[in-house]
Amino acid sequence: MSQDLSENKDRGYPREIEDQKRVIFRELRERTQWFIRLRWFVPPGIVVGAVVAVLLGFEKLPIGILFIMAASILAYNILFYLVGRNQAYKVIGQRDYVRNLTRWQFGLDYIAMFLLIHFTGGVTSPLIFFFIFHIIFASILLPPRSSYGFASLVAAGMIGIAFAEYLGWISPHPIIFQSKTVNLFELPAHMMAILGFFTASVYITAFCTSSIMGMVRKRISNLVELSEAFRRLNDRLNALYVMNQAIGSVKKLDQVLKIVTSELCHVMGVLGISVKLLSEDGKFLHYVAAEGLVADVFKSRVVEVAKSPLNRQVVEGKSFVTGRVTQREMFQFGEDLAAANVQSVLFVPLTVEDKVIGILGAYCKYQERFSQEEVDFFRQAAGLVAVAIENARSYEAIEKLMNERSWFMMRVAHNLRSPLAAIVSILDVVRGGYQGELTDAQSEYLRRVHRRARTMISMINELLMLAQNRDEKRKRAFNTVDLKVVAGRIQRTFQDEALQKGLKFDVVVSNDLPTIQGDADMIEQALENLVSNAINYTPAAGTVRVEFSKGPKKTVQIQVSDTGIGIPKDARPRLFDEFFRAENAKSVVEHGTGLGLPIVKEIVARHGGRIIVESEEGLGSLFVVQFPVS
Repeated sequence: MSQDLSENKDRGYPREIEDQKRVIFRELRERTQWFIRLRWFVPPGIVVGAVVAVLLGFEKLPIGILFIMAASILAYNILFYLVGRNQAYKVIGQRDYVRNLTRWQFGLDYIAMFLLIHFTGGVTSPLIFFFIFHIIFASILLPPRSSYGFASLVAAGMIGIAFAEYLGWISPHPIIFQSKTVNLFELPAHMMAILGFFTASVYITAFCTSSIMGMVRKRISNLVELSEAFRRLNDRLNALYVMNQAIGSVKKLDQVLKIVTSELCHVMGVLGISVKLLSEDGKFLHYVAAEGLVADVFKSRVVEVAKSPLNRQVVEGKSFVTGRVTQREMFQFGEDLAAANVQSVLFVPLTVEDKVIGILGAYCKYQERFSQEEVDFFRQAAGLVAVAIENARSYEAIEKLMNERSWFMMRVAHNLRSPLAAIVSILDVVRGGYQGELTDAQSEYLRRVHRRARTMISMINELLMLAQNRDEKRKRAFNTVDLKVVAGRIQRTFQDEALQKGLKFDVVVSNDLPTIQGDADMIEQALENLVSNAINYTPAAGTVRVEFSKGPKKTVQIQVSDTGIGIPKDARPRLFDEFFRAENAKSVVEHGTGLGLPIVKEIVARHGGRIIVESEEGLGSLFVVQFPVS
């Protein structure tokens, strides 16, 4: 591979440039091969032309010499054909090799043409016009300087042949047709005019063809540059798109940094990318991410801002770019970067709401690597990186707060559950009469206290359950869940309670019900909450129905319906809020935790499902839970 292509590949430039060069090179090679193929027709053409000329009445033609010339042309064309099959001729880096082969072809062709013209009448030979075609071919296949050189060679050769024959230095071979000789030496002015017009025609042909080919080559070059610019723009848009996706979907800071540094390193084609974040006191810069060859160099390094003028300049909001790193600047990058022969660096501040939070850096081993276009793109990318970092930090802070909240809830619930359980036990002893007979008033007060205590224990248990469900560190093993088994348990759990309340309770399971992946206990717990609510808020003689069936789009659908009190319209938006209970629900069941439906929502979400609610006050409710099938 040629040096220029190898350098482009090392710099990370796309292969489109190489592809375009291959197209141009292949075109040059094909035209050269076409020139060789066309020459196969020249030897038989000379033989046929000589025979036809004799038949038409041309006399004293040097038939033997013409046949020898035809054989010579055939011989060197065979040689060019064999050379053209050489492997080096097919390698893009050997473009000069192909052009030199083309020049050799033109050179030998011109020698053959001059000899043919000399032996077929000199200046009066009709073969002189074939030089025009050669000049056109030279302008197409070779640079303009070569085409003008061959044009000069043709003009000088024809003038040289004419004067050599005129002065008698070489024996002329005039055209004799039906015993009449065509001799321009008797008309020197006419011969000079022919040579002048021929020379002008040759140069005009070379100029026109070279100009046209120059414009064509320039258009091809512009097309290559435009294609490369479009490719770079497309890659940069893709990189920005990926970083935008990271902002919206990836929450962990280390994952975000890995994505953005990898994308930037690839799209810019540099030695490496680094991210330094500023400490809260603004005194230190910590390398938190690096991609490429600099990854090992910057691992766990810390820069003291006060001792680094360059980093302090960037922290103050100014970008820094250089294409020739000096020894004075190099000490701030470290000996490892000096060993890696870093020549160009680019640093831009990471800014969020006019506050610098760190520095984004790019490193390259080539001098003057970063153009203004790349600097502008890097600044835009730094804005996205800063937003991604800030989002990830905020998410981690929220996650930490949520974990602390869950821990606090669980801690408080645990601390409250034991004394409440002891209180309930004592109340059970007192209400049972083990400490003496109670009056009716005392029994009523103790019943109320006992009911409130039991409600508080239920709330504590549900708080513990909710905290556990939200604890991401508590990984549950999802297995195949047979919902037919879960349906049987639900029926056995609630059929007696529904019967005692005078409700019609049905559990219906479809025969072709598919399995799902999940935690059977959690799914059963969610359904118990829904069925329990349906029974509690449905008056006597009502109906509660649980139906398991196939749902839309490869889901399993579980419907819990009742003919109960329904949900008021103004209460539906807050239905899944923690501790919320609708007013009509409070009038039926005075004490409740308001945590049942939030628990259901958490469990459904953990299983990748969704829950739909349809209800009208006084007409009952329908809860539809959909889980993806296995």
